Amino acid sequence: MPKSQFDSHLHHGPLASRLIGALFVALGLVLALLAPTCLSAAPNCPPPPSMKDRLQNAPTADDYTDLGVWFAGHDQYDCAADAFATALQAKPPDKYVPHLIFMFGSSLYLSGDLQEAIPALQEAEHRGYKDNRLHLMLAAALDSTHNSADAEAEWRTALAFDPEITAALDALSTDLVNDADYPSVIELLDKPRVQPQRTPTQCANLATAYERTGKPGQALEVLRNGLNTSPESAEVAGQLAALLVRSSRDEEAASVLEIALTRNPDDPRLHEAFGTVLARLNRMPEAREHLERAIALGDTSPDAKSNLAKVIQALGAAPQSLSP
Repeated sequence: MPKSQFDSHLHHGPLASRLIGALFVALGLVLALLAPTCLSAAPNCPPPPSMKDRLQNAPTADDYTDLGVWFAGHDQYDCAADAFATALQAKPPDKYVPHLIFMFGSSLYLSGDLQEAIPALQEAEHRGYKDNRLHLMLAAALDSTHNSADAEAEWRTALAFDPEITAALDALSTDLVNDADYPSVIELLDKPRVQPQRTPTQCANLATAYERTGKPGQALEVLRNGLNTSPESAEVAGQLAALLVRSSRDEEAASVLEIALTRNPDDPRLHEAFGTVLARLNRMPEAREHLERAIALGDTSPDAKSNLAKVIQALGAAPQSLSP
């Protein structure tokens, strides 16, 4: 292949998109070799000098595979996707096809094209490709399309390989909370583990599951332990404070939020929560300060504005606490 033809060969978009549409038919791949003259121009995907000689004369699937690996190694995932697509079109030996499909799908995923990565990764899985990265990427891609049922299955498969994968535990427990499947959240997260410390996301999800199943005491314990483990977590501090308020323990909630704000002074959610709790405690001037600070930091929620209006009204009239 002449150099000029190769330089115009790799282009993420038309080629990769056509391949996704035609890649998987019946039980096998139907890959028609496209003539070089049909390929789109892509001046942003030139091959490295070390590979140009290999790619000028009848390049093979191995040549394009090596090119895809080179592009991926240099974080040029768009270019890698088209290189792997071209390798698949060159009819590689059957034993290499599942791996090539995985590399194609993972390059699409890493390029940010999650929706188009899904069918490629699913086909690699269908063809028996074994690599836990496949399940992690496919699960994340499915979650991005709000296909939580299939995503949950992939997260569970990933955890069967390694039950300590933080990203999988975070994401699966979040999906289960969103599905209101609280018993499954507890089963997933509240069991002996090699790494006993939970992430802030896991703490928040497990506490939610406990509270929603009528166990607020266990939820409080999970959140307190989580805050001891991750004292910088605004998420855990905010959830702990909210649960304390719901348990009529406003003073404790105020203490939690005051400490959290020393570590997260520009978090509008913490300022809004602290201002609201201070108002419940009849500490109106401080409440106003924190509610105004929350809004200045970008909290435009109706609650923040409504609570500030109540505090201002209370400051101008007889002292009163903010109603729940």
